[in-house]
Amino acid sequence: MAQPDERISYFTSLCEQLYNPKSSDGSIQNILEQSFPIFSSSSTATSTMDDNIPFSFTIATPTDTASALRILLETSPSPYVQMFCFSRLKQLVLAQFTVFERETQIQLRTFLLEYAYLHPDLQPFVMIQLAGVFTLVTRLGWVDLEEYQNVYKDMDQFLKTSAEHRIVGLQILGVLIQDMNTSTIPKYAAKFRKAAAGLRDSQLLPIFNDVYTILNNLLVQNMHFDKPDQENRTKDATLNLILRCLSYDFAGTSTDEAGEDTGVVQVPLAWRNIYENEDFLSTFFKCYHSFNPPQATKVMECLVQLGSTRKALFSNEQARTQYIAKMMQGIQEIILSSMHMSDSDCFNHFCRLLQRFRVLLATPMETHMEWMTLIAQFTQSAFESCWTPCFYLLSFWSKIVQNMQYLQQLEPEVVVKLEEITAGLTGTFISNYVERVPIMIEDMLDDPLDDEESLLESLNMLGQIARCKYEKSCASLVDIFDPIANHYQELIHQANENVLKEAFPLFEARFAWLVYVMAVFIGNRPPYLNSDECDAADGTLITKVIQLLEINQSLQQHSSLFLSEKMDASIVYFFSQFRRSYLGEPNADAVYNKPNEVFGIEGQTDMLNLMMRKIITNLQCWGESVMVIKRSLELFDDLASGYSALRNIRKIESTQMIMQNHLSHEFSLFSSDRHRKSRVLYYQILCKILFADEDDCESEFNDFMKPFELRLHNLNALDSIEEFQQSQRALLDVFRDLRAFIQPIQTRRHYQMFLKWFYPTYMSVLKRGLEALSPHPEAVILLKFFGEFIHNKNQRLNLDVSSPQGVLLFRDASQIINTFGQRVVNLHITDENQKYPSKYKGIAACFNILARCLGGKYINFGVFWLYQDKAIEAAFNMMFQFMLNIPLDDMMHFPKLSRAYFMMLDEFSVEQMMFTSMMPNEAFLYILEGCELGFAVPNSWIRTNSCNVINNMCTFVIQENLKKTNKRAWFLNYLHPHVLDPLLSTLFGLILFDDNNDQWQLSRPLYTLVLLERDFASKYTNQVILQQLPERREFVTKVLNNLMEGSGWTLSTKDREKFSQQVSTLKRELNNNQIVLVAI
Repeated sequence: MAQPDERISYFTSLCEQLYNPKSSDGSIQNILEQSFPIFSSSSTATSTMDDNIPFSFTIATPTDTASALRILLETSPSPYVQMFCFSRLKQLVLAQFTVFERETQIQLRTFLLEYAYLHPDLQPFVMIQLAGVFTLVTRLGWVDLEEYQNVYKDMDQFLKTSAEHRIVGLQILGVLIQDMNTSTIPKYAAKFRKAAAGLRDSQLLPIFNDVYTILNNLLVQNMHFDKPDQENRTKDATLNLILRCLSYDFAGTSTDEAGEDTGVVQVPLAWRNIYENEDFLSTFFKCYHSFNPPQATKVMECLVQLGSTRKALFSNEQARTQYIAKMMQGIQEIILSSMHMSDSDCFNHFCRLLQRFRVLLATPMETHMEWMTLIAQFTQSAFESCWTPCFYLLSFWSKIVQNMQYLQQLEPEVVVKLEEITAGLTGTFISNYVERVPIMIEDMLDDPLDDEESLLESLNMLGQIARCKYEKSCASLVDIFDPIANHYQELIHQANENVLKEAFPLFEARFAWLVYVMAVFIGNRPPYLNSDECDAADGTLITKVIQLLEINQSLQQHSSLFLSEKMDASIVYFFSQFRRSYLGEPNADAVYNKPNEVFGIEGQTDMLNLMMRKIITNLQCWGESVMVIKRSLELFDDLASGYSALRNIRKIESTQMIMQNHLSHEFSLFSSDRHRKSRVLYYQILCKILFADEDDCESEFNDFMKPFELRLHNLNALDSIEEFQQSQRALLDVFRDLRAFIQPIQTRRHYQMFLKWFYPTYMSVLKRGLEALSPHPEAVILLKFFGEFIHNKNQRLNLDVSSPQGVLLFRDASQIINTFGQRVVNLHITDENQKYPSKYKGIAACFNILARCLGGKYINFGVFWLYQDKAIEAAFNMMFQFMLNIPLDDMMHFPKLSRAYFMMLDEFSVEQMMFTSMMPNEAFLYILEGCELGFAVPNSWIRTNSCNVINNMCTFVIQENLKKTNKRAWFLNYLHPHVLDPLLSTLFGLILFDDNNDQWQLSRPLYTLVLLERDFASKYTNQVILQQLPERREFVTKVLNNLMEGSGWTLSTKDREKFSQQVSTLKRELNNNQIVLVAI
């Protein structure tokens, strides 16, 4: 036995190397984990100690590990040792707390407190780790151990000793309350909720009272400090603890603080006295004025929570009114003094305080108009000085406007005042950006228009504010727009192109901003609180946008230099908001008065036509902008969404022009590969429009397909592989477009039109094209088209009973798979980055084709077997070659490949696997090994498919064994125990040792495997029992016996469901008793 000091020195050295590594091989961590096992995994539970480790502790149980870590902590002052010991102790407690005897559990908690008390000078990161262990122990033992429930009493000795101990106590309490308030580990959810509720009901208020007293003493400087930095550290710890107390999840709902509009602090009634204390709020405002940032920022965060207090907390209306008055007074003093407003964090949290302070929901506004006017002045100043929109201030005023409709008894003068305020703020906010555009361009500052998502989040609230006095807000917007538009037209009329080009970026940014603002104004039209006056104001905005649109289009026709991506994106967004607010509205005639007067737009049809013309223009002009093309097609898709909308848009002249010229070379999205995704959306929309008329669309369909016919006829006329290769672009484009076109088709009637048009007339083009392009990656486009073509979604491909097309389609599928497969299986790629795009992507497409054929339910595979048609054998043989050509690691590494493979296997195992006697032994073992790996992947689809494959196979074997016939299925000879046992072990292990939510799926194949291997299942469960710690064996034996003995062990649905329920019961029992099984 080594001397203790040598052993401590050795482990101290290891800990220092762990946190200051010289290499990344992980050997140091492995040595430390072996030396201090936590008995929760096979690596620590079953592995023997490395012979190269010179020193060690004698450890046989989790208690021994805890004792060894304690010895190391008590004998080594190194912060690296302390960090490792506490982190390892936390893992040990989480895994094995229930194994500790009651006395050990109490001693562990006592040791942590004593260690913190004796070492108040610990490094901050070590103290946080210690507090984390203390919190975890407290949460786990709260329900069962009364000693754990005296947190306040335990920490009181820290708070009343020295200044350093006081800081330590505040830090530990801060971590405790924060961790108690966090989301829970699922297996301990019930216990942790009880602990959190217990802390809230019995400990949180005394803690808050004490820390509030400390804050008062800090404010009046009635505290003694031994070191210069202790005062600031005490302030930080105190304010952190107060903030965490106020942020506690009192209601137990884990409200997401990101949702600012729902953040009401549900303070318990027991806290009423302290909230109603006369000096309570004033103390925090005094601290804010007395402290400097960052402590002042923390005080403001506390005030945010205090300003979010629920109304029902107060004992009566007078108490609530007094609280609100003090909050308003404090806010007023901060605004008048501008205290710490130059600090960005303080400013932002102060704005957040205003946003969360729901005074207007609680009391009449008449008594607070002076205060509201002050807030308006502050907001006005903020809008004028801040470059970026202030989200919280906009949210504050948008809430006021929303609440005004619920407060019906407001005095007329109050309403008028609020309308003036909101209209003024709206104008200031808009003009602020317009005036700052030259500075932005000159100094190359970030443009808010570049982040449309964030911009619209703020502007939508501006639209809500504008609705308070909508006509005046619109007038302000027009007053800002008109001078800019007039100046713009003057430059155009001067015909000085150089001057206009130089000024164009300035106009572009201003117009784009103003059009976005107009869009949110219209988009916030309330559906049930509208008026002809407001609709007429919207009509004025629409007129301005159309005016700008026509000017820009005339400029763009003159020169492409005047194309503006930002401006066109804003106009598209404007049209999308108009569609949402007005299209389909029966009582919105007033909105068209002004457009009709100026441009002759009389109603929805004319407006639809205008929007479609803009979409067509964008498709023609914006070949260089993926964003504009994408947004334009998204607008087109929105216009074509819904039955009525589809019927309306089909009648539009511009839509008919697109339908008749959908492949026009004038559309720039066909000129570049960067618009591939947009082309897909384009033809999906056209498909919906084409088939919108259920009565008679066959003639329109034939007309629509004529451009495709021309392209396919040209390709069909090619005689050689070389000519197909030279026409590769045309070949890929036509099948990419056709795939997009047939994707939305849902009905059998419509799909039969396409099937009749395409098949078999143009099937030869696909086959010869695939032969020309294979095995190059471009061939995948053709494979994907065929995969969509034979996809029987929504039963659209259901064929008549006497139809031979199902057989013919599978023959073609077999030929296509073999044409591509024979070339790709011989393709050797060494570059890991090129494996998927160059080889595996095409194989995945072939797997999808097979899966859709096998699962489509429209192909009579019995015909192939009956007449010994070689197509089915050829398809399956190529499938086996695909599998054996892909290393299993690669199969599991690429998500799309593995998804397609397991989906195909799932369909294959339903029936066809049982009759495919030509499967190579290697392929069968490959399938089993792949399924075993598939059980453990996080992707639920792959896991489900893997479980289905094994379940189907085992179910078939059991059924065959019950028949007791001499004729046996081919793969029965391969399902030996050495094949099945690893599968059973893997499934059992995932259920017993893995924390996943797929017990039901895993239980299905496990049940059939246990039926086949009852003896091995019994041996396995015995091994699991023996592997557990002695204290747990009795309990584990009981739950495993309940699992294995409660079923009738037949293939009936009742017995299968019973076993699945028992699996769920087993997992629930383990979680409720906080037992983590040691894996074997």
